[in-house]
Amino acid sequence: MIPALAPHLPSLREAAAREPLGLYLHIPFCKDRCTYCSFVTTRDQGLKASALARLEADLQVWGQALNHPEVDTLYLGGGTPSILTTEEITSLVRVAKDAFNFAPLMEATLEANPGTVDLAWMKAVRKLGFDRLSLGIQTLDDTLLSHLGRIHDGAEGINALLMAQEAGFHRVSADLMVGIPGQRLDRVVSDARTLIAAGATHLSVYMLDLDKNCPLKAQVDAGKLHLPSDDDVADVFEALQAELPKLGLEPYEISNYAIPGELSLHNTRYWERRPYLGLGPSAASHLDRWRWTESEVIQAWAEGRGKADVQELDAAADLAEIPLLGLRMHRGIDWEALQHHAALLDLRHLVDGWEVALKPFLQHGLLAREGPILRFTNRGMLLSNTVLETFI
Repeated sequence: MIPALAPHLPSLREAAAREPLGLYLHIPFCKDRCTYCSFVTTRDQGLKASALARLEADLQVWGQALNHPEVDTLYLGGGTPSILTTEEITSLVRVAKDAFNFAPLMEATLEANPGTVDLAWMKAVRKLGFDRLSLGIQTLDDTLLSHLGRIHDGAEGINALLMAQEAGFHRVSADLMVGIPGQRLDRVVSDARTLIAAGATHLSVYMLDLDKNCPLKAQVDAGKLHLPSDDDVADVFEALQAELPKLGLEPYEISNYAIPGELSLHNTRYWERRPYLGLGPSAASHLDRWRWTESEVIQAWAEGRGKADVQELDAAADLAEIPLLGLRMHRGIDWEALQHHAALLDLRHLVDGWEVALKPFLQHGLLAREGPILRFTNRGMLLSNTVLETFI
């Protein structure tokens, strides 16, 4: 239990009892580190035993502290959860089900790297109750995969999709990265078509992010590799916006497309500001008005020495999260409901200020009003970060 949260345990328990939680477990281990990665991960397998022991202990502690609350979404992310053996995953799932009430479980997702899976492993985790697999494919271009430091090639990416279906996974997501040095627009669209034809029911379309130090950023800064221009990247996103609905995948969030009914329930709870508990190094949690993030130092976290970053949101910050996160959803937000909510909090002036700041984005076609609903246009999604800065 995080010491700073102990005095607030009664309110945390009440929040956990109001509706089921999402449970996220961060698995920080990888076979190798991708050249663009700035996540909290390690190749040191010697830490695995202590980290898994800490995860299981935290599951027990939090389950007891929150009176064994209901969980309706489970997500194992990383890192590379598929680097775990089926015995290690079985143990985690057993402890989680003992500590929490999984009766209302609607979705259980496991992230996997195509270079670390085989059919036997997939069948085993499917039997454990995982019904959704998220594959970190990124691209099917072997040259680009080499630049990214991925441990698989394009053929292995497709094979992982096919194996997932053979193992009984009917819900399979694939990551598709945009903005890789040397990437061509036509290849991105071609990859999307191939992934969907191979069985992907969901695509997460990510922009390569080199804001933090990593080997790929060093190569770009040194002029050894060159990023596509902003206009080229925008062309790729616009082409995908036009093509993916033709292939049966509809947009539901800035970066995510899915066959109708196949959206990620767990990730959607983040944008809807529903409660979740994250365990593991760097894992984030949101319960009641509290936000906290576990230590990012893997060994210190595993040994119980890491310090969590705890934040209590005041009313203004809590209100700002509604448009900040909600506008990411393709359906937008009910602006009139936001105004009413703000008035009850005596914070209507905040919403009035946001309206003034958002007028230029409406005038330039980045946002659209449809009755009470405010949402991004397709073009606005390409520049969403600029718009969302209004609420920060």
